[in-house]
Parts: sequence; structure tokens; C-alpha cells
Amino acid sequence: MTTFDSPQVPGVQPSDPRQRRRLILGVAVWIVGWILGLGLMPVVEASTLSDGLKATLNGVLLLGFPKLFLVLAVAIMGKPGFAYLKSLIGGHLRRFAPAAQVSPVRYRIGLILFIAVIVLSSIGPYVAPQTGSLRMQHPHLVAMSGDLLLVVSLFLLGGDFWDKLRSLFVRDAKAVFPPS
Repeated sequence: MTTFDSPQVPGVQPSDPRQRRRLILGVAVWIVGWILGLGLMPVVEASTLSDGLKATLNGVLLLGFPKLFLVLAVAIMGKPGFAYLKSLIGGHLRRFAPAAQVSPVRYRIGLILFIAVIVLSSIGPYVAPQTGSLRMQHPHLVAMSGDLLLVVSLFLLGGDFWDKLRSLFVRDAKAVFPPS
């Protein structure tokens, strides 16, 4: 276990065993929430409940349980423990963030992938019934692969493209074109 001497979390002392126990207990509660939520989903699926009730319960188990247990974990850890855990997890996840600027070749490849996934998913339902293609035999596999390619294209396009997408939802955003 790492100590609490992180500069992002002021006031937390590494020699405080109570805070360390609270952090460990809070993380354990959070993990138990995920395990219970995901572990009970197969039980709900195997039950004789109606499909609508199964979907509702699975949604609660997948989204509600982890959130509820996260609130309990934060209450147990306290603000300094949660801030420490958040900075620790955020530090590890920053490695996977897309680069801010990418090369022109990478940008073009990402843009081609991005547009191709959107176009193919748009025209696919109209073309697939006539071709008897893979889409008709394994629709979930085709949908998941399209989603995966969309995420890959967004990472290829880089962080600047994420800002461009975000600007679509900001009413006052203006496009600024670089001089040719």
C-alpha cells in the first residue's frame, strides 16, 4: 500500500493508521459493490421474471449498486481518502488519454475510420437484408465491432478532435481555421 504523502492531498499523514484503515475499508466496500452488482446479474437472468423486470433489475445492479456502494465508500474514506484514491486512479488512467496533437497521417486514418463507421452503420440496415450478410447472422457482433472501431478512431484522432466534438454542444463555440 502506498503512503499518503501525495502532494495532491494536503493534510493526510502517512503515519495515521486510522485513515489508512478507512481507505482500505472504503476501497473494499466499493469493490464489493461492483462484485455484488455484476455477480447478481446472472442470477437475475436465470430467474423466471419477466423480461422487462429482468432488464430493470440488471440496470439497477449494473448502475445503481456500484454508485450506492461508491457513496458508502466515500463516506467511510472521507474527503482526504477519496481525493487520494481519485488522484491515484487518475494518474494511472492519464497514460491512456489520447494525445493532444497527432500527426497528419494518424489524423487522416482516424478521420477515415470515424466517417466509415458512421456511414456504414447508417446504410447497413438498408443494405444487409438484401445481401444476407454477417449483420443478419450476428447483429451483436457487428454492432460491438462498430462501436469498438468508433472508439479507436476517436483515440486516433487525438485530444484536439475531442474538443471539436465538444464544441458541437456549446452554442457560442466558433470554428477557427488556420491560415492556409
